[in-house]
Amino acid sequence: MRNIRTQFLTLVLVLALLLSACAGITVTTASNTPTAVSSQIHGNTAPDSGTFDGCPARGDGGDPQLNLLKNRADTANWIPIPFSQLEQLPWPKSIERQEMSTWSQVDYNTVAQNNGSPVSITGYLANARREGPESPNCHLQVDRDFHIWLVDHPTTDRTGSIVVEATPRIRAHHPGWTLDRILTIVKDQLPVRISGWTMLDPEHPDQVGQTRGTIWEIHPIMQIEVQLNGSSTWTPLDNATL
Repeated sequence: MRNIRTQFLTLVLVLALLLSACAGITVTTASNTPTAVSSQIHGNTAPDSGTFDGCPARGDGGDPQLNLLKNRADTANWIPIPFSQLEQLPWPKSIERQEMSTWSQVDYNTVAQNNGSPVSITGYLANARREGPESPNCHLQVDRDFHIWLVDHPTTDRTGSIVVEATPRIRAHHPGWTLDRILTIVKDQLPVRISGWTMLDPEHPDQVGQTRGTIWEIHPIMQIEVQLNGSSTWTPLDNATL
């Protein structure tokens, strides 16, 4: 009887040790497929999403740390926030048009409080266009971002918009995210829900109040959903009949 009890206690101890070891494992990926990670990475850093069409996640110039944020492909639990919460976020003026590596520690920490947060925002699309070749995509002609303007109401123009961007790395897994289909959403004034990562883009402060309401963006977009025919149900754009 004592031997059986001893064996049972030994088995329990071994199982406890195995569970403790597993709890400390963090799974990440450097592949081209967006996958969930067990510990979400927020702030001014992002996991390296690896090479896509021969282009590393740091791009071929510009600001390599900013490019890593633009090219992230990890997923998270998207947290719904009001449109105004992101649109009205402040930022330090001293970071404008400056590479992230040159920011002061105070500015770096300030931005990190809201940078790289997993959010979901509802609204409407004011317009969309295909961007030109840029450093995050190694200036490739075939791989170019979709620059999309998200607004809080169908009649709001781009001066009050949040820029949200669909990157080639993410679009590769969403064949329904074509520019024509996105422009149909614009034309039909369909409600949309955009989910993805917040990112402060210091490169465009001169456009605030002209073609955007803030330099805070959702970049990259990780999911686009629409409401069809007056329904309150959110349908992924890949599955939507427009």
